[in-house]
Formats: sequence, structure tokens, C-alpha cells
Amino acid sequence: MINDLITLSQDNGPIGERARIALQLTEQVNRQEISADEYQELMRDLTRLDEVTEQSSSIEMKTMLVSAIYVVAQLA
Repeated sequence: MINDLITLSQDNGPIGERARIALQLTEQVNRQEISADEYQELMRDLTRLDEVTEQSSSIEMKTMLVSAIYVVAQLA
């Protein structure tokens, strides 16, 4: 799923922005700059569907983003 976030991060729109943030948070938790609990909470915040829905017209990209964030967040 981290590969999905990397792929999505290359998009110039709001989905790409959220994927880049998710990758940054993953780096921070791996470096122990934030706790696993903080990480999971922040990752869940990124998936707020109301905002994701408004920001992208591609259902495939929305689904990919939300799925990748949830799976990666659970690994922390």
C-alpha cells in the first residue's frame, strides 16, 4: 500500500497532496518523531471522505487513497 501512496503522491491535485502528507507522517512515525497513536489519528483525519469526495472526481483515486492510508496506518 505504501507503493499506492507513492503513486498517488505524483498527482498534482488534492489527492496527491494528501498522499504526500501521508508519506511524510509515515516517515515521522518511523523516525519516532510522533507516536503510533498520533500517527493513526492523523492518518484517519486525512481520509475524511467528505473532503476527499469534494476534492477529486476520480472514484478510483479516492478509493486508492483511503485504502492505502488505512492499511499503512494500521502497520504503525
